[in-house]
Amino acid sequence: MIAVWSAGAPFLPATRLHLDEAGASYSVLAEEPADSDFDRAAGSEVLIVGGSPVTREVLARLPRLELLVRAGVGVEKIDIDEATRRGVMVTNVTDYGIQEVADHSLLLMLAAARRLTYFVRQNESDWADASYLPVGRLSGRTCGLVGLGAIGSAVAARVTALGMSVIAHDPWAPAERFAAVTARSVSLTELLELSDVISLHVPSTPENRHLLNAEAFGRMRRSPIIVNTARGALVDTPALEHALEAGLVSGAGLDVLDEEPDVSRCVSLLRRDDVVVTPHVAWYSGAARDQLGRTAAEIALEFERSGVVPRVLNPEAVRVGRR
Repeated sequence: MIAVWSAGAPFLPATRLHLDEAGASYSVLAEEPADSDFDRAAGSEVLIVGGSPVTREVLARLPRLELLVRAGVGVEKIDIDEATRRGVMVTNVTDYGIQEVADHSLLLMLAAARRLTYFVRQNESDWADASYLPVGRLSGRTCGLVGLGAIGSAVAARVTALGMSVIAHDPWAPAERFAAVTARSVSLTELLELSDVISLHVPSTPENRHLLNAEAFGRMRRSPIIVNTARGALVDTPALEHALEAGLVSGAGLDVLDEEPDVSRCVSLLRRDDVVVTPHVAWYSGAARDQLGRTAAEIALEFERSGVVPRVLNPEAVRVGRR
């Protein structure tokens, strides 16, 4: 049986449609599951989950679980160590929303460069009173990409079309990938020093939490624009605000925040004229939403019915699994 713990997730209708068409037996857990939800799902071998935290306690309530499918990319809310100990394989869906996130990264980059927040707010008064803040050209500038995976590569193609040169830091990307998008490989320190725009495209891990912190901002020489459509934990929010005040950073375009979803803790950042913020929607389009829901369902069905093991994030669990 399959359990789906994403009662309020936008991809749920596509997941349910695919499972229904396949004649699958499944249960949907409430956003805040009651004991009855877990009792109903206790026999499930596969769990499809959105952004809900899969803790040690949750795993204990699903004793027959063999595969956990994260409908999305980030797995920071999943206790992977406990899942591995229990022989539960963890996989995620990574091949959706690539073009959407790349488009949104470019959108935020342009919005920050063109001081969109400031100029839109000028509509609250007479246009004759509008003042012209410094606005620079992106053409001829350098875009530094932290991460050159599918999304980073797609962003590289877009900024190249704007006439920007591209440098990138990604120790795991092969040389051919840099060549394919005409990007020069640099160290992170070089990227911080040489970039006019810095765009983040890496997952959140304990090692790179607050990758852009006070020390990193202090290394920036060109007062760059910061773009983050990856994970909020990559940027130290108070340090970013200080960098904006000090002129170390000229603007920011953010789709994710370290404090989300409780963004009340960063009200001062949201009020700034040199910052553009969207509510974690870079991934979203109708097509991406449906692709995500359908792919998660396909992975679950192939495992449950045919024993097809997907690419897993904790291969150690395969050795201790029950199949």
